[in-house]
Amino acid sequence: MKTKTLLITALMMTITFTVWAQGPGARGRRVPASYDRGSCTQYISGLSKEQIQKITTLEAAHRQQMEQLRNERRSNRDFEVKDNIRDRMLKLVTTQRDEVRKLLTPEQQKEYDALPRDRYQTQQAGNRSQNYGRRGRRR
Repeated sequence: MKTKTLLITALMMTITFTVWAQGPGARGRRVPASYDRGSCTQYISGLSKEQIQKITTLEAAHRQQMEQLRNERRSNRDFEVKDNIRDRMLKLVTTQRDEVRKLLTPEQQKEYDALPRDRYQTQQAGNRSQNYGRRGRRR
């Protein structure tokens, strides 16, 4: 009886530690962290209702265009075509940022420019200790 209880306890501890080791968040999700941030309107102060409405409209149109390009890229197997689509996506991102920037005042533009632009900036800004591996910091 003691052996059975000991084995069950060991099994439960193993399962518990495995779950804790996974950490918070949805691992394995293929959604970049930039999607988790939401709209830039949440992080820029002093926006008027008109500015928020225009930015939200721009973001919705941008998301739709990016989704179409993503689907087109996924459906292709030719690497050259995929690279061309990726270039179009990067140009689209730059264009969208410029359009949003035009709607902002100079003070708001400074706040907008200070926002992290991609998931790598977000991760590095939030937790720099993850940049260290088993052997320490690599340069």
